[in-house]
Amino acid sequence: MVVLLKTTMKPLSSNLVDSLKTLGLTEYEAKVYSALVLFDRAEVKQIYEYLDAPKPSVYQSLKTLMDKGLVQVVNAKPAMYRATPPKIAIKHLTEIHRSAEEMALQELEELEESRVEQALPDMIWTVYGEGNIGNSIEEMLTNAKKTVKLVLPDAYLHYLAFLTGREIDVELITFGTDLSIPEKYGLKYLTMKDAFGVDLTDLEPILKNMRLPIPPVNITRLLLVVVDDDTFMYVPPLPVQNRSGITTGSPLVNMLAQTAFQTFWERMPLVYPEQHKPGHHV
Repeated sequence: MVVLLKTTMKPLSSNLVDSLKTLGLTEYEAKVYSALVLFDRAEVKQIYEYLDAPKPSVYQSLKTLMDKGLVQVVNAKPAMYRATPPKIAIKHLTEIHRSAEEMALQELEELEESRVEQALPDMIWTVYGEGNIGNSIEEMLTNAKKTVKLVLPDAYLHYLAFLTGREIDVELITFGTDLSIPEKYGLKYLTMKDAFGVDLTDLEPILKNMRLPIPPVNITRLLLVVVDDDTFMYVPPLPVQNRSGITTGSPLVNMLAQTAFQTFWERMPLVYPEQHKPGHHV
């Protein structure tokens, strides 16, 4: 019988368990597999004593791990188990994950193509949190066909990668003059202007009546996306930790958004290129 000296054994990290769960294992499967990697080979008692886990859960996890090819029995009496080497196991889990991803995507796209048409009003949706904001930008830019108008803070410039190499006119307002953007993101038809150089002289009569609770330093957090003149998203530059914004396909809201964008666009200095060639494919 093997006696465990738990005080000298490396504990399992929560990051390891969470990563294995993401790859498709249950929590107990992740812990049992990891324990076997630590022991190299072990009896059931060693595993459940080390994990302080219920014996039935360990037995069940060993069975499912063997079914998945991640654990082998290396001795019959007493039963001794050994983990498949991590490089092989992770490769196997990744292949299963990729296969499931491809199958799910195919099935979901078929459902999307068969989507039930509904007569919905032109609604304005709220987008909560950085994750959902990022997902909305990705979806909008991926679906773009002809034109994209953007006001992007530095932290969101990487989303331009979804436009790389595409036949799309891009009008981009940035907060600075980063001339590496066109080449870095492969934007073929880009016009870029700098928000810091805006001339608001002729708008002063309007702006003086506006009182927005936004410190000037936060204006660089403003985010606006208009795609194909029919889909719009706006995230105000409010000084809050959990950001939120709105998105809509409403023709009225889109018209107002484009009017506002154009008003400021015309008053900003051109950064790139020196001469724009519009209308090449629209």
